[in-house]
Amino acid sequence: MTTDPEKAASWLQELAAELKNRRFSARVRTGENRTPCLHVVNLAAPVLTESVITAIDGDGEWCFFFPWPQRIAPVGDLAAAADRVERVLAEIGR
Repeated sequence: MTTDPEKAASWLQELAAELKNRRFSARVRTGENRTPCLHVVNLAAPVLTESVITAIDGDGEWCFFFPWPQRIAPVGDLAAAADRVERVLAEIGR
């Protein structure tokens, strides 16, 4: 999957802010020759971590993806993306 690094970092920052409001640690990682990604940690269960990237899906829409690659949600739907990440990283009883 390819992406525009500046757009990707911007959308990942927005998702990071949404996840921080939900008590997750979220940090965007960027660098030269590196695809920007968001590293997310469940603070209640730090062993639960995941990365999120952005890319264009098969329909030409910018979306968030897990790296395996599994589509999460369009970049314009932060609430749906955060809900999905939260479900993946949920500890028992959350």
